[in-house]
Amino acid sequence: MTEPQNPIKIYDRPVAVAGATGKQGGAVARRLLVRGHRVRALTRDTSKPAARALAAIGAEVVEADLNDRASLDAALRGAGAVFSVQNFLEAGVEAEVRMGLALTEAAAAAQVGHIVYSGASTMDRNTGVPHLDSKWRIEQRVRALEVPWTVFRPAAFMDNWNWDREAIEGDGVLSLPLRPDTPYRQIAVADIAAMAVTALEQPQVWAGQIAPLAGDVATPLEIAATFARVLGRDVRYAQMSWATCRETQGEDLTLMYRYFDDFGMDGVPAYLRRWHPEAQSLEVFLRAQGWGAGAAVA
Repeated sequence: MTEPQNPIKIYDRPVAVAGATGKQGGAVARRLLVRGHRVRALTRDTSKPAARALAAIGAEVVEADLNDRASLDAALRGAGAVFSVQNFLEAGVEAEVRMGLALTEAAAAAQVGHIVYSGASTMDRNTGVPHLDSKWRIEQRVRALEVPWTVFRPAAFMDNWNWDREAIEGDGVLSLPLRPDTPYRQIAVADIAAMAVTALEQPQVWAGQIAPLAGDVATPLEIAATFARVLGRDVRYAQMSWATCRETQGEDLTLMYRYFDDFGMDGVPAYLRRWHPEAQSLEVFLRAQGWGAGAAVA
């Protein structure tokens, strides 16, 4: 692909953003608004604080239920493009597939100009991991559309470290079920949003393209060393047992980690930075999030 001299903008019609009150959808909606685009934020509950916050910065917030095709048809009427993402953690993988397919079909029926779908790393490999295989089913339908499409397959979210912040900052312990030398690929949600918006702004470049996304690759031991630098204290890696992983994170995520440990993940940071030079490494992300604020750097 070659970068265009005059990217096509999408100011004339709104971009419909699914999951607009969640991590990825919210990040995409905010970036679109900052860059001057019209945003139609899709949500089941327009009274949610996140929905009201988007409305306050200029988004058109509309009620849309991914389980209700009629509401999707109404929400997508007149949209110029669609950003599609679903979260299996909310309702399970079968619901994820059902909602993803419904949004895809509604986008095609509305004759939008472009659909950008965000799935996950390795989802095309027949992994046997339910929430990766579900995304592959949605991707296949997206790619069968006559509507121009782009698919991104992001690696693990750097943002998810915030769930373990107390243990890492307080106890100096980082824990995953991966072997200490297994490469683990990550990306900041804000950088996924940057790529989604790039694709929407440059359809002549990105239509028909599939790209794995990773902003950082490091082993658990290297990740622990990064946390130590940021926090200014010792951080050790304690490999979690598979039994503990299953007990604390469930079968689906355990299968995912096993797959990553055995077969690896996709995405090359250099590729991401070709299109988005500001893409964050894990260390840059952690510092921007305020980890170790005020601590002396080792």
